[in-house]
Amino acid sequence: MDILYYIGSGSHHGNRELMYSLRALEKHCQDIDDVWIVGNKPHFLNNRIKYLWVEDSGLWWQNAYRKTMAAIEAGISEEFLLMNDDFYMLKDFSAAKYPYYHRGEISDNPENSYQRVITNTKKILQGSGLPYKHYGVHCPMRINAEKYKQLARFYTSVDNPVSARCLYGNLFCKGKKVSDCKSSAIKLNVTGCWSSKDWISGDVFAELEKMFPAPGKWEL
Repeated sequence: MDILYYIGSGSHHGNRELMYSLRALEKHCQDIDDVWIVGNKPHFLNNRIKYLWVEDSGLWWQNAYRKTMAAIEAGISEEFLLMNDDFYMLKDFSAAKYPYYHRGEISDNPENSYQRVITNTKKILQGSGLPYKHYGVHCPMRINAEKYKQLARFYTSVDNPVSARCLYGNLFCKGKKVSDCKSSAIKLNVTGCWSSKDWISGDVFAELEKMFPAPGKWEL
């Protein structure tokens, strides 16, 4: 099963987030075929990575969709695991069997740009008579390429912001309710994944270095 990371060019840490995410993935997941990176290419990656350059040219929710579609069009496996560079797996798991998770129903909370996207996604789902669970749990998500292509009909206007994860989850998945994986301190939860806050402290990086000290097979 292939793994997909889509990344931007806004890392404040020289993409060390991705480096430790890949090391954690290598340690804890044994059924990986290829790892795809779409977007910016960090300097430490070797040619075992399948890399696609896709420039950020829109809003974050548009870029996330475009980069995922670019990997699908380039031939990523029919089923793949969607990751973020700030996801760190802390226990052994199977990519092909990784469960779906949500954090309950989406609430109306348009206090920032992210929440406005999520709130609008809820409106779309409700209008279609669909459930509106929040699949933005900040952990991996298994994706079927053909099903993902069906999301294209929601990406028709910049004035209609949508979350691909929430759309895909509510259209095609049945997930288990959990707490969001994102927190300031490294901790293990039922998903097996910890996700960092936007700014990672030096102490957290030091802890990640202790947990995953050796360069991985996707590093120079």
